[in-house]
Amino acid sequence: MYKLKGSRFNRVNPAQLLWRVFRVLASILILLIVVLAVSTAVTVLRSGDDSFVPPVLPLTVNDVGKLNAVRVGQVLRPESIADVQAVLASTSGRVSIGGGRFSQGGQTAYPDSLHLDMRSFNKVLNIDTAAKTVTVQPGIRWRDLQAAIDPHNLAIKIMQTYANFTVGGSLSVNVHGRYIGEGPLVGSVLRLKLLLADGSVVDASPNTNADIFYGAIGGYGGLGVIVEATLQLEDNIAVERRVRVMATEDYAQHFRDNVRDNSDVVFHNADIYPPHYNRLRDVSWLATDKSPTVAERLIPEDKDYYWQVKTAEFVASSNFGKWTREHIIDPVWYYPERVEWRNYEASYDVAELEPKDRSEYSYGLREYFVPVERFDEFHVQMRDIFQRNKANIINVSVRHAKADPNTILNWAKTEVFAFVVYYRQGTDAAAKKAVSVWSSEMIDAAISLGGAYYLPYQLQASPEQFLAAYPKATDYFALKRRLDPNNRFVNLLWAKYYPKNRDLLAQSKTDLGNYYRSEEQTFLTIPEWYLVFQPKEYADYLAQGRDPSNFPFYESIEEYWVLYDRAIAISRQSYPANTEYRTMLRVIGISTTLEYLAKGAYEGSIGRFTRWTASGEDTEEDKLIQQAHRAYSELIYDEPWYEFDFAGWRDRLWAETSLWGDHPLRKWERKLFFSAEFGLKSLYAKAIKYAAQSTYGETDKRIYLTAQRVISNSIRLPKEPDGVEMLAGGGDDFLMSVPRRGDFTKTMPRFASDEWAISDISGNHQIVVSLLGLAGADVSGLAGRELFRSVLVSDDERERIFVLVGVADLTRFLEALASKASEQQIELEHIFDY
Repeated sequence: MYKLKGSRFNRVNPAQLLWRVFRVLASILILLIVVLAVSTAVTVLRSGDDSFVPPVLPLTVNDVGKLNAVRVGQVLRPESIADVQAVLASTSGRVSIGGGRFSQGGQTAYPDSLHLDMRSFNKVLNIDTAAKTVTVQPGIRWRDLQAAIDPHNLAIKIMQTYANFTVGGSLSVNVHGRYIGEGPLVGSVLRLKLLLADGSVVDASPNTNADIFYGAIGGYGGLGVIVEATLQLEDNIAVERRVRVMATEDYAQHFRDNVRDNSDVVFHNADIYPPHYNRLRDVSWLATDKSPTVAERLIPEDKDYYWQVKTAEFVASSNFGKWTREHIIDPVWYYPERVEWRNYEASYDVAELEPKDRSEYSYGLREYFVPVERFDEFHVQMRDIFQRNKANIINVSVRHAKADPNTILNWAKTEVFAFVVYYRQGTDAAAKKAVSVWSSEMIDAAISLGGAYYLPYQLQASPEQFLAAYPKATDYFALKRRLDPNNRFVNLLWAKYYPKNRDLLAQSKTDLGNYYRSEEQTFLTIPEWYLVFQPKEYADYLAQGRDPSNFPFYESIEEYWVLYDRAIAISRQSYPANTEYRTMLRVIGISTTLEYLAKGAYEGSIGRFTRWTASGEDTEEDKLIQQAHRAYSELIYDEPWYEFDFAGWRDRLWAETSLWGDHPLRKWERKLFFSAEFGLKSLYAKAIKYAAQSTYGETDKRIYLTAQRVISNSIRLPKEPDGVEMLAGGGDDFLMSVPRRGDFTKTMPRFASDEWAISDISGNHQIVVSLLGLAGADVSGLAGRELFRSVLVSDDERERIFVLVGVADLTRFLEALASKASEQQIELEHIFDY
C-alpha cells in the first residue's frame, strides 16, 4: 500500500493504518462517551422539581421517632369534655388518643380511627398553694405547667426528664424521672377524671373507683380519655450538682451507701459509657442553701441547641466519638460548680436531642427494669448483648424507682433500677430487624431476673414476653371489657396485645416472610413506574404514525426527575428515607437519562434526515419497530424489563423485512439503528438479570392483603375475585394473595363488585393511585386526596393525576371513579403497590 507524501510514494504497513483508524474511532467513541456523561450529569443536576411544596399527607399521625406513620380517619382537637362527649356520641368506630406523641411505637394512633389530639385541651384549672396541688387538663405540657406554678415557688413532684410531654400522655404511660425517694408518676396523682366510651365521666382516686384509677394510669388510653388530673406539688428549691466517676461494678454499693437514703438528693442518674460499659458517672443534684449559678428559673423555650445536637451526632457516629464524650466532653461539661432551681433542672427540652433529619437514621429509647439487688447481673448480660449485636448505644442512664404495687400494668413491682437505653439506628428494614434482635434479648434478660421492660417504645416484644413482664394484664383486659365493651379505644399497642384485637393471621403473615412492605414505597414507586408509562406513551405515539424524531425524549428525562423529586418530598414528611430504594431510583434514572439523551440526539439528527428522505412515510422497518415497542410496553407492566426478547426482535427485523425497496436510506438506517439499540439492550439485560437474581433471587410476583367479608355473619363465604388466592382465615379476617405489577391494577377493581372489604395491603393503610384524564379534570368527588398532577410529554391536553387513597376506601374510590369516568374522561392508570 502506498500513500502520497510530497512527490514520493512511501510504503505503509497495513497494520499501522488499521491501528491509526482504530485509534481515531476509539477517540471519537471516548469523546462521545465523555460528552454523553457530561450531558447526563448536567441534565440530572438541572432536572427535577426542588421547589415542589408537598401536600400535607391526609390525617397522618406519627411520633418523635418518625418510624410509625399511621393514617387515621379523622382528627379532633377537643378543648372541653363536652367536645369529646359529642364526638363519641356521634360516631361508633375506633378511637385513638394522642398528646405530645413522644411514645415511639404507635401507642397514640390506630389506622382509620378517630384520633383525639389532646394538645388544645390544656388549661390549668386550679392551683392550691396552701395544699401544694394543681388541677389541669390533660393536654397541657409539663413546661407550661411549670411556667404556671413557678411564680408560686412550687415544683412538679414527679415527672420525666424532658418537659415537652403532655400530662395526660405521661399519666397514660406512668412515667418516672430522676427523683430519689419517689417511684412512678402515680405516686403524685391525687385524683383524675376518666371519660368512658359511653360518654360518662368517672371520678377516680386511690380511694374512689380505685380499679379505674390504677388501670387508667399506665393504661395507654385503652380504658377511656383522661380529661382532668390533680397532682401533688413540692417546693421549688435550689439544687447543687455533685458528680463522681466510678467503675460500673462499684455502683450498686455506692448507691446504697450514698444516694438511696440521702434525703438531700433530689435528682440522680448514673450514665454508663458505651462501648465498654465498665465506667459510669453519677450525676446527683442535692438540696442546698447556695445561691443559684444560673439566673433563669426555667430553661428558656427559645434556646439554641445546635452544638448539643452536633455533639450527639458525633458521639453516635463512632467509638472514637464515644471515647471523646467519656474522656473529654463530659469531664469539661461537668467540671464547673452548678447550682440551679429545681424547676430549671426539670425543664429540659427534647430539642437538645432532636437531629435535623431522621430520614436515614433515627434515635430511640428502650428501657428495662430490674430489682435493685440484681443490678450487677443485669449489667453483665446487657454488656454482652450490646457488644455481641454491635448495637450503636449512645448512653445508658440508670435511674431508681420505688415499688409501685397498685397500678395494674406496673413496671416497678418491687424497688427497681431503670436502665434507659438511648441508641441510634438506621431506618431501613435490616436496621429495624437488628434492633428488634437485641431488644428481644434485653427483654428476656430483664424478665429472667424478675424485672420488666417499658411499653412506650417499639412494639417488638412478643405477646408471651408482654404477659411475662406484665402478668396482671389479664386484670387490665377484664377491666377494659367492662368499661369499653365495644372496644372503641385502641392503638397499635392494644392492637397487638389485647386479645380481642389479636391478629389471628399474625403467624401466617410471619411465615410468608414478605407480607409486610414499607408504606413509603407506594410513593417511591412513582418515578420507577414512569419508566413503564413512558414506553407505552412512546408506543402509542408511534402507533399514530407520528415521527419518532419529534418525540420529546428530553422532556421525558425532565419528567422522570420531577416525579423523583416530588416522590421524595412527599415521602420524607412521615417516613424514613429508604436509602436502598432511593439509590435504585437514582441508578435507573441516570441510565435512562443517558439512553434518552443518546436517542434524542440521534433521532433529532440522523433519524430526522432519513425520515425526510422517505417523505415522512413509514417503512416496513418502521412498522415492525412500532410492534416491538408495543410488545415491550406491554411486557414491562407485568415482568421486569430485562425479560424482554430484545435479540429476538432484532433478528425479526432482518428476517421479516426486505433488504431493498422504497426509501432504501431510511430502511437501512432503521435496520442498523434498531439493531444497535436492541443489541446493546440485549447484552445489558442479561447482565442486569444476572445481577438481580444473584442479589435478590427470584422476584416475588405476589403481594398480600387482609380482607373481611362485608356481611360478617353470612353463612356463605363469598368467592374471592379472579386472580386472587385465599391463603388463610382467622375469625372474620382472610389472608389473600394478589398478583403484583400491572396485574395488581387489573385485579383490585374486582373487589369493588364483590363482597369483600380490604383492611390492609402488605400491612399498610394508604396507597397511591394514578389517573389519566383531560387537563383540569375534576377528581374532587373521589374518596382520595390529590397529591399533584403532571402533563403527558407527548400530549399537553392530558394529565396524569396522582391521588392518595386509604386502603379501606380503595374499593369505594374505584367505584366512584367508574361512575365518573365517562363524564370527566378520566381512567384508572395504575395502583402503586409497595
